[in-house]
Amino acid sequence: MKGNPFVYYLDQYNVLSPNHSKIYDEYTIDPGKENSYVFKIETKIEDTLINIFQNNPQSVILTGNAGDGKTRLCRIVHDYFSKSNLEGWPEEGIIEFTFLHGKLRIVKDLSELKDDVIKRELLTLQNYITSNHMDKIYYLIAANEGKLTKFLSQNPDLLELADKVSSRFKSQENNTDSFSVFNLLDVTSSVYVERLLEKWNQPENWSPCTDCAKSNRCIIYLNHKRTVKKEIQQRLVEQYKLLDYLDTHITIREMLIHISYMLTGGYTCDDINNGDYKKLEEQTKKAYYQNFYGHELDENAFSEMKALKIFKSLDPGNYSHSTIDDFIINGDINGDPETEEIHKELFDDSLDLQLGYFLKKLRLYRDYNAENDLSIIEEWIPRLRRKFFFEVRNELLFNANQLLPFEYINQYQNLFNNTKNQSLIKRSLINGLNRIFSGRLTEFNKNLLATNKNLIVYESFKTNKDIELEQENERKDIDRIPSKFELTVEENVVLPINLAVFEYLLRANGGGTHNILQHEAEILIDTFKNEIIRISEPDDFELNILRYDSKVGLFVEDEISLD
Repeated sequence: MKGNPFVYYLDQYNVLSPNHSKIYDEYTIDPGKENSYVFKIETKIEDTLINIFQNNPQSVILTGNAGDGKTRLCRIVHDYFSKSNLEGWPEEGIIEFTFLHGKLRIVKDLSELKDDVIKRELLTLQNYITSNHMDKIYYLIAANEGKLTKFLSQNPDLLELADKVSSRFKSQENNTDSFSVFNLLDVTSSVYVERLLEKWNQPENWSPCTDCAKSNRCIIYLNHKRTVKKEIQQRLVEQYKLLDYLDTHITIREMLIHISYMLTGGYTCDDINNGDYKKLEEQTKKAYYQNFYGHELDENAFSEMKALKIFKSLDPGNYSHSTIDDFIINGDINGDPETEEIHKELFDDSLDLQLGYFLKKLRLYRDYNAENDLSIIEEWIPRLRRKFFFEVRNELLFNANQLLPFEYINQYQNLFNNTKNQSLIKRSLINGLNRIFSGRLTEFNKNLLATNKNLIVYESFKTNKDIELEQENERKDIDRIPSKFELTVEENVVLPINLAVFEYLLRANGGGTHNILQHEAEILIDTFKNEIIRISEPDDFELNILRYDSKVGLFVEDEISLD
């Protein structure tokens, strides 16, 4: 039985498959081969690089992790400006050719070169920048940030270049008309996953499946039919946005591996066509919402799927919510026609629920075997929370985000591009900081108190006068959309606020418990506290303290005269 060529294309990203491809700079199968696919994610950095070399030639360094697409970008620039497409890289990985403004010298991976060659190329680059490219020779260099920084710091001859690179790492605004650095770690991962889901779910990729006799028993095809739905795609993108909100960068390579596994579960058409009843049962466990979090996956695959390591801590299947769990167990018999219909749509006799096996298990659990059969609780409930999270459509009845380990995710999302919400939330953030600084349940205060656990208030910073909460700027040169904020005191001390810090502060504000990411938040907040104490200017004749007020049961600000 003939399979779907696109499924075999996806198999090249399966890290456990013998067909796993190690050539990532193009993300394609050879177009000359039969049944091949040419796949490309459009990126803003491509347009930025082409525009630079076309209209304002200068030297450029691209940095990022392995798999961020640096080599692919070098190839794109070469093919755009060269008279012929690049068939293969020279052994040294360096190519120089004439283009409209002089010569362009491309180094596809600085990390692959010997130290003497790296020094030669960087010294040459430094000289070209210093002379403002008088010889009309321009560099495009792909480099690992750590390797580049270490090499520059260890070579005194490259001090001038090291200073320029360092300043550009601090801010892209330090790029000039002569030399720019673009760090692909700054890219927002969720932008690309949205484009990928749209491209890979295009109908033409799956047309062979419509005539397949096994399509109604194929978990791969089921995953496509579910993830082609826009509302489910949006949920998947939102999960990647959580990584953006947590300052976690996923490379294009890691994303391709992850999403391909989400769709196929590591299977091909051969596995589906040749599978017996037992194999079919195993395949039903590879629904997209299971694959997304790496369930049923060989542990050896996790090394190349960084996304899964983070997603495991954000897995909605791990977090119980009484209303949602009760709906999963009893939603079809609760007497409300609307919720019963939603339950019927979600938990039917489809393939991912083992063709009605779950419903039989559920009835037995409720009627006869509630105490003895723990598989409903241990295996099915976590799985069905994930299904619920991605597929429930009635937002008026259910808030699926309640299954995430963040109580304030909706408030965080609603801050972006909304200055009113940003202004309103500032007091809650400051109250959370006051409580964390002091380690006490403080009175709600309009001001930020520079204090610590000794309860001495070194200075009080006014919320409306001294403190600003600002959203990061969108970047037009690369695919980065705002995903975090900064709380700035007197234009001097800055606290970066990502989702982890935001959640930590709002839980402290509400007197609640900390969340799973508290360690990361504590480090940032402790540094911020020490900095605002450092810039404080205590009054010479008054001592401000926090004292316990038994009437209100809180610590309040008070003054002691030093006369």
